[in-house]
Amino acid sequence: MPSLAIALERHAPDSDTPLLSPAQLGGLVTVIALLHLTASYSFLLFHTLIEIFRIVVLGGIFVLAWNSRRWSENNFLLILGISAIFVAGLAVLHTLSYKGLDLFPGYDANLPTQLWIAFRYLESASFLFAALSIRRSDSPHGLLAAYTLLTVTLGLAVFAGYFPDCFIEGQGLTDFKVGSEFVIIGLFALSLGVLLARRAHFERSVLALIVGAIVFATLSEFAFTRYIGVFDYANEVGHYLLLVSTYLLYRAMLVTGIAAPFDLLFRHLKQNEAELESKVIERTRALREAQALNAAFLDNSPSVIYLLDTRCRYTLANAAFERMVNRPREQILGRSAFDLWPAEIAAELEHNNRKVLASSKPMQLTELVSAGTDTRLFESVHFPLFDDSGKVVGAGGIATDITERRLADERYGLMIRTSMDAFVLIDSTARILEVNDAACTLSGYSREQLLALSVDDLEAGMDMQGVHATLARVHREGAVRFDSAWRCHNGELRDIEVSIKCLNHIVDPRFFCFIRDITERKRALLRIDYLAHHDVLTGLPNKLLFQQQFEQALAPAAGAPCGCALAYLDLDNFKVVNDTLGHVLGDNLLRQVAGRLQRLLGERDTLCRVSGDEFLLLLGDVSDDAPVRAFAERVLATLAQPINIDGHELSGTASLGLVMYPRDGRDFDTLYKKADTAMFQAKAAGRNTFRFFDEAMHAEALARLHLLAELRGALERDELHVHYQPQVDLATGTLTGAEALLRWQRADGQMIPPSRFIPLAEDSGLIVPIGTWVLREACRQAASWQRQGLPPMVMAVNLSAVQFRRPDLLATVADALAQAGLPATGLELELTESLLIDDAEAALETARRLKGLGLHLSIDDFGTGYSSLSYLKRFAVDKLKIDQSFVREMERDADSATLVRTIVQMAHNLGLKTIAEGVEDASVIEHLHRLECDQAQGYHLARPMPAAAFEAWVSARAAPRETA
Repeated sequence: MPSLAIALERHAPDSDTPLLSPAQLGGLVTVIALLHLTASYSFLLFHTLIEIFRIVVLGGIFVLAWNSRRWSENNFLLILGISAIFVAGLAVLHTLSYKGLDLFPGYDANLPTQLWIAFRYLESASFLFAALSIRRSDSPHGLLAAYTLLTVTLGLAVFAGYFPDCFIEGQGLTDFKVGSEFVIIGLFALSLGVLLARRAHFERSVLALIVGAIVFATLSEFAFTRYIGVFDYANEVGHYLLLVSTYLLYRAMLVTGIAAPFDLLFRHLKQNEAELESKVIERTRALREAQALNAAFLDNSPSVIYLLDTRCRYTLANAAFERMVNRPREQILGRSAFDLWPAEIAAELEHNNRKVLASSKPMQLTELVSAGTDTRLFESVHFPLFDDSGKVVGAGGIATDITERRLADERYGLMIRTSMDAFVLIDSTARILEVNDAACTLSGYSREQLLALSVDDLEAGMDMQGVHATLARVHREGAVRFDSAWRCHNGELRDIEVSIKCLNHIVDPRFFCFIRDITERKRALLRIDYLAHHDVLTGLPNKLLFQQQFEQALAPAAGAPCGCALAYLDLDNFKVVNDTLGHVLGDNLLRQVAGRLQRLLGERDTLCRVSGDEFLLLLGDVSDDAPVRAFAERVLATLAQPINIDGHELSGTASLGLVMYPRDGRDFDTLYKKADTAMFQAKAAGRNTFRFFDEAMHAEALARLHLLAELRGALERDELHVHYQPQVDLATGTLTGAEALLRWQRADGQMIPPSRFIPLAEDSGLIVPIGTWVLREACRQAASWQRQGLPPMVMAVNLSAVQFRRPDLLATVADALAQAGLPATGLELELTESLLIDDAEAALETARRLKGLGLHLSIDDFGTGYSSLSYLKRFAVDKLKIDQSFVREMERDADSATLVRTIVQMAHNLGLKTIAEGVEDASVIEHLHRLECDQAQGYHLARPMPAAAFEAWVSARAAPRETA
């Protein structure tokens, strides 16, 4: 058991309370006041009461110390307690010898004073000895004998007259007595210092009480050095201080040393009782949990579990058993197998159970059990039950339904055998353990031959060390997939994809290998890779591969003084070949051109086909323009030589754009764009030529980009306007229609010519929203003029090639007519000849659907394209618009006049109307009238004008007639 001080330190509830509570302090003051009244009445009674209290306290301390010596390790309490009984004994003698009691005749006041000094010496020395011996473990009987000897010696010395005088009647205290008091004070002070130095051995409140007791005992000694008579005031004060010291010692040793331990013991008992109750509750809960666990295990187990007695009657059945026989537990317990199953099944089960009862040994077997119309396969364990004496008292069984597992195994085996992928089961040494038919087909070996081989005999993608390293990886990671190659029986190598999964076998790991023949897939991937980087038609690198080769070629040239050149080549009029002779012949022409270009290349040159009839050429090791110019001239000369394809003799021309590295740029994209710009300049220069890039081209390209950027927002900024140019009947002079012409006036007032922004709009696709807006605005204006009563007229609107090919063109036209409220007969759509030639069948269908709306169709700029009577007949157009280039030259050029006459006659023969555009003087009007041209428009008649001006022009033409 731990020491008293430590126990109190751990369990005392009032560790932080003051030494004396207010009630205790008040009680002590009250007692002192009563004792003072007693002293005033009888000092002898006062002295006797105080000494008796001290004697009782000291005796109690001895009883505590002596009875706790077997379980307490507190040496301080032991020494102080044993010494207390001897101090109490001398205090008894001191009390009995006090003057007034006359129990010792012949003795004066010197005797009690001598006894006082004797037991105070003994008491102070005991405090010091106890404080010094805290860490020791002294023998109680040894201490008892030592104190007995010391006390008897002191008593004999006093009563035998050997003890020095301490008090003389009439003179007071002797020097020995006063000196002894100071010695005793010193002993108390030393013990106090030692206790404070070793305070860690005491609970805080106990230490404080002991220290208080020593302090008041010391103060009492000072009082006892001052009294003259045994009944004077100093002696009384000293006894008060001694009373307080004794009370504090009582609190420290008796109340804290006896009441607290017994309270602690009581608490321990209550705690033990609570712990015992808690254990009972816990054991009960654990028992219930165990029972619930057992019940849960039985009822939730997927296996059938049952117990039977020696007569093979069921005594326990779990929920799986109930589900199997489709009966509640009440209808199972107490019955036999014959009550639950058909006779044949019951007889087999009964036989197995009785065999276990007879042999007293468990038995494992597979059983077929029918439940209704369903027959299930069970893996069963039958076992005997024994009592404490080892006698068989019944049997039990656990049956697991393995029907699905067995079916799964069969299905798995069937899947493996019939799998189109080869299956190979191998061990950790790569030895083949099992194969399927697909493995035999892939390898060319029979099953018997494969089972005699190892993976090392087939694997061609890695050596034996690699095979075993792969198996180690699979064993570590669980599964691995990789590509390899197999060496077949006929020596052929096949590319394979291998998926391996490791199955931890009881003895040795097994590896499931699924092998797929990917030879054809790899060939296809190689083909795909080739097609991704090459042109299918010519076999040349495509732009992607060419760019990679170009950047590789730039790497060594970057730091070298020489450079290279990039040529952008586009065949002239190749579309004509495709349109007239067909795409097959056109493709053959491209192959011939590619071959001729390849023969012109040097070792460091590269050629690619970009798309259609466009090619890129990289010329390496050129330092100036001269060799590049010479190469371009050779290209043009080579392509100009006739090419015979399928009986057609063709000669091709090309336009080339040339850029120099690093002069014109240091990266492919920059050079490519500049070469493209230079190529367009070559085409603009008349084709069949080449142009080197210069910054003027770049500036023009930038201007086009800037203009395009402004055009993108022109519609939203209301910068686009529709002007209307009148169309007049040449025979009557009446207004027959108006052509809607788009105009762009920027916010700064500058007019942008249509020849500049219309091609931009067509190239960028902006022509679609702009053309739709023009169509709607023209229809709206035409309908508005009809409602205003203007002369009947047809609104002519140009359709671009981009608009014509849009799948929603018909809906767009129909919506524009519907929104404006304009009859379809009031709209004429102008088409170019090229629209009708390109993809003629699709164009024909679109034209028929437009005609189906009831509107008019005309051919714009007729005579400048590939005019053909066939498309005029097929497309059922209403009007031919003679190009202004022929009209303007009629007076000066006989050929132009002849051409215009021919067009008019041809149109009339086909039942078509004609309209001449670009009429700028009266003589042309007369000439057209003589040729019987139907209509005309041009600056001589009226310029294109805004709607308001057009209305004013119409009104001005009508006014003279009205006047007339």
